[in-house]
Amino acid sequence: MEWFVLTVLCVIGLIALGSQAAKEEQNKVAQMSPEELSKYRKEEAEQHKMTTYGTINPQMICPHCQTKGSVRTKPVTKKTGISGGKATAALLTAGVSVLATGLSRKEGMTQAHCESCNCTWTF
Repeated sequence: MEWFVLTVLCVIGLIALGSQAAKEEQNKVAQMSPEELSKYRKEEAEQHKMTTYGTINPQMICPHCQTKGSVRTKPVTKKTGISGGKATAALLTAGVSVLATGLSRKEGMTQAHCESCNCTWTF
C-alpha cells in the first residue's frame, strides 16, 4: 500500500512540474515582441519538421516533382512480410512464440519527405 501512495504522489509531483513549466513557457511567449514571436514560431516549426521528417538532404532529388534540396530524410523501421524463422518457431511452439514476437519482421528503411510537393515515401 505504501508503494501505491508513493507512486501516486510522484505522479502528482510530475504533473505539477509539467504544469509549472508550461505556464513559464506561456509567460515567456506572452512577453515577446512581434519580431521575437515570429522568430520563435519559425524555430518551433523547423524543430517540428526535423523531428517528424528528419534533416534536409541537399543532394536528394524528389522523384515526384524533381526538386533538388527540399527532401528531408530520416531512418525508420517498418514491418515487412512474414519472417520464416518466426513462422517456424510458431509451428514448433504451437503458436505461443507469436504472442511474444509476432510474425512480421522489422526492416530498417529510410523515410523521405519533399517539402515542395508534400509527398512522403520510404526506400
